Order: sequence, then C-alpha cells, then structure tokens
Amino acid sequence: MTKADRVLSTPPTNTSANNPKSSRRGFLVQAAGVAAGGAAIGAGLPLPAPPTAAGQTPDAELIELGARFEPLVDRYYVAHRRWSAALAQTHTEHDRKFGEPRDRDYQDTPEIRAAWEETCERNGLDDACARQSAIFKEMAPLANAINAASVTSIEGFRAKALVAFWEVAPLCAGETEFSFDDAYPFQQLFTAVAELCGLKDKMVATGYELPDIGMVEAAPDDDADDEGEEA
Repeated sequence: MTKADRVLSTPPTNTSANNPKSSRRGFLVQAAGVAAGGAAIGAGLPLPAPPTAAGQTPDAELIELGARFEPLVDRYYVAHRRWSAALAQTHTEHDRKFGEPRDRDYQDTPEIRAAWEETCERNGLDDACARQSAIFKEMAPLANAINAASVTSIEGFRAKALVAFWEVAPLCAGETEFSFDDAYPFQQLFTAVAELCGLKDKMVATGYELPDIGMVEAAPDDDADDEGEEA
C-alpha cells in the first residue's frame, strides 16, 4: 500500500488528508430505519407492503430505484479507482520532495502548499475528486429512498444490496480491499432480510432494539487543510 493510505476517500470534496471516516453515511442516515436514541425494531423496520394487485410487479418502485442506482454504482467505482490512483501518486511525489507530514509536525509553508496544489492539478486529482463527488451527490438521494422502502421480493432486495455494495467501497486511497469496518450497511441488509423472510414479528417479540448507528460524523469540510493531521 502506498503512503497515501492515510487519506480517506468519500465523499471526495477535496484532497484533504484528514477527512473523517464513514462520511457516506452522513447522507444516508435519514433512511436508516432507526429512530434517534435507538428506536424499537418494530418502528425501525420498514412498514409491510400492501398486497400486490393482480398483474402488478412486487416492489415495482424499489426495483425501479435499483435500476437507476446500479449504473451509478458502476460509475462510482470507476471514478473511485481513478481518484485513488491519482491521490496515491500525488502523495508519493509530494512526500518524496518534502518528506512525511508528521516529520515536519504537519506544518506547511507557502512553498509546500503551492507545490501540493500544483501536483494535484498535474496528476488530475482535482478533476478526479470533482467527478467522484458529482456521482456521490446523484447516488445519495436514491440510496436514501432505497433504504427507506419496504421489500417483499428478491428483486427488491437486490436494490438494497446495491446500496450496501456501494457502502463497502474502500475508505482510503491505495487500499485494495472492501471496507467492512462500518456496521451501518449490514444493519440495513439485516432489516431487509428480516422483513423479506417474515422475521419482523419474531424480532419485535424479543424486546431488543436495533443499535442507533445512524448518527455519524458530518461530511468533510471543503475548506479543510490539505495536509492535516492523520485520521
């Protein structure tokens, strides 16, 4: 892994080295299905879908949302790889010339900052960040709607799985594995599985609640320093 692995990835609104983790969830928490403070499972799970009329496709709206979301997932992963490669290259070049940020106590001179900005532009990092951010903004409202929707079919469940697939994208530049550190996408899949398999009543009967993992750190500030403290 390159030295750029300290730089977090999403949403890539800048080239900061101190973006907080789990920032994707900042845009998705409204659809978490869990009320603030840890609501009961009965309230946290989506409401049961009404009986399907003859000739009507189950989860038609959810499936349509998934069809719109899937090409964005593909585009996001392509953009993510380009961003990761550009950021890794930029940090390698910058650190080779100026040394590791921690070696200078994360203090930047005007020369260091100007060199960083020049290297970002030359390596296409600014453009890669802008492209990935634009895709992210398209995906967030669709992901909210998919997470909030009730599910009664395998086809509908696939739409929810697509959101989880997006959520496990690597968080850091230079990483080669999916990220399974965040429990949020798996809670979403668990509640969808419980509803699809008819386990909702059993879960409610236990008296246990879903953990309140919807509240997370805010999305990164666009004005954050490029060479901030490591996360």
